[in-house]
Amino acid sequence: MALVARQLYFEAVKVGDELPPIVKPPVDRIQIARYAGAADDYGPLHVDEPFARNAGFPSVLAPGMLAMGFLGELAVDWLRGARLRKFAARFVKIIWPGDVITARARVSDRRFEEGGRYAIDIETWAENQRGELVVRGTVTAQLYYSAEDEARQRAGQPPLLVTPREEEERLARLSRSSPPARPGTVPPRGGAPAPQRAATAPVRPAPFTRSPPTVPPRGAPPKPAAPPAKPAPLKASPRPAGAAATGAVARASAKRPAPKAPPRKAPPRTVAAGKAPARKVAGRKKPAKRR
Repeated sequence: MALVARQLYFEAVKVGDELPPIVKPPVDRIQIARYAGAADDYGPLHVDEPFARNAGFPSVLAPGMLAMGFLGELAVDWLRGARLRKFAARFVKIIWPGDVITARARVSDRRFEEGGRYAIDIETWAENQRGELVVRGTVTAQLYYSAEDEARQRAGQPPLLVTPREEEERLARLSRSSPPARPGTVPPRGGAPAPQRAATAPVRPAPFTRSPPTVPPRGAPPKPAAPPAKPAPLKASPRPAGAAATGAVARASAKRPAPKAPPRKAPPRTVAAGKAPARKVAGRKKPAKRR
């Protein structure tokens, strides 16, 4: 009995879903020659080494359609039976022998079209081992909305018509019907119910109670109150050996009178040129002025 590939339906696709990448083995000259034979494209730049070197290239180069084929392989394997509408690509960088190509893709858009048709757009690109972009493309595919829609169309009936509003209501019902997952739990695979643990009552701390005060028996003499503790006398910190002598010298210097400043001498008088200085004669008096 042949195994049938699982079908991909429109209701299970979301914008932003990433396709599992494909990492291809290093591109060699044999693969390039086989692709040239399958595509019937024997360009000298792909199969003739001396011609490629004379043209200024370090070696032969791989056809750009080879990397585009890697992108198509990734998209078709993920779509699993969907109808491929459009596939386009743009070549960005040359692929040389020995390059390791990684094909990647992401769902960029999903649309509700007229007549019960449902389409998605996939953004595809390929990188080499250095992370450089070599090819970029887009894929447009048409899918069945669900298994019921596929069964109706294969039986010759009209397709199932679902509007975006009806889909939002269906998703809201599903989110309300499914119980919220507990934090830290992982849902089991296969749909088997997870084993439930016995509910344990939370452990509460014991309430804080104060011990009752002790009451002396009746008739017993009251105990004398303890005298207040006397504060310990403050001890002067010991002074160093030279501190006492320093203090005595400071007190003695404070009692001594401040030294008097020497008397200031009058500056010598200057005599104008041509005049003799006046002399004082002892015993002579100045003549009285006549009136």
